[in-house]
Amino acid sequence: MKAPIRLVTPLVAASAALAMTAGTASAATTTIREETATGAPYSGNWQVTTVGTLDFAVTFLGSQVTGSCEDATLQGTVESTGAGELTAASIGACQTSNGLSSPATDLDLSEVPDRSGSVTYAPVANGRDGVLSIAAGLSFKIEGQVLGFTVTCFYGFQTGGTPGLAFDVYNRDNPNRPLPGHDDAQGAAGNITLVRQAGSSALCPSNGTGSGSAIARGESNPGSGVFDRKLYITS
Repeated sequence: MKAPIRLVTPLVAASAALAMTAGTASAATTTIREETATGAPYSGNWQVTTVGTLDFAVTFLGSQVTGSCEDATLQGTVESTGAGELTAASIGACQTSNGLSSPATDLDLSEVPDRSGSVTYAPVANGRDGVLSIAAGLSFKIEGQVLGFTVTCFYGFQTGGTPGLAFDVYNRDNPNRPLPGHDDAQGAAGNITLVRQAGSSALCPSNGTGSGSAIARGESNPGSGVFDRKLYITS
């Protein structure tokens, strides 16, 4: 029997799309720069855009439901040290493997209690250039009809068993970046765990996973709303 669920904030869009958002104050050895490793430190507005679909999966009534969302866009402000704020977010239309869907929507960030985080230069040989972490306060909900009952489900995030989100960050010239066809700073996550929160119906899925990749850019002309400045993370 199909369980008709309306995805209010699709299960993984919030986590995957945030893969390159800038966070709160990071270590003194981290610098966000314009264009290259020797570019000027960058402070200003930024925009994050996903490339490809945002993919998710949950266990629902004993069966796995998979799905994808078309895209997501986030905007905010950032200091060259990594301190920043998320100011706007939107998600494209989503489809699931059992025929469910949700329309494109703007996320209400007033319901997000904690947008803080950190971006740190932490290179790994043959891997990432840094790490982006977002604190545990970020959460979302889904709603639907199950066996004739209206249910509301709330989820938080864990990465590696720790509350919150963490993503690998790759510079535009890193040969191991997840989107080699794109000459931009990038982020990727494939091990996010969705955790059911207090206040959820007993009929809500108890767990889930998600993944996605995105690129980030700043503005060449501050305040223009044109995001054409490539970014780079260094020590």
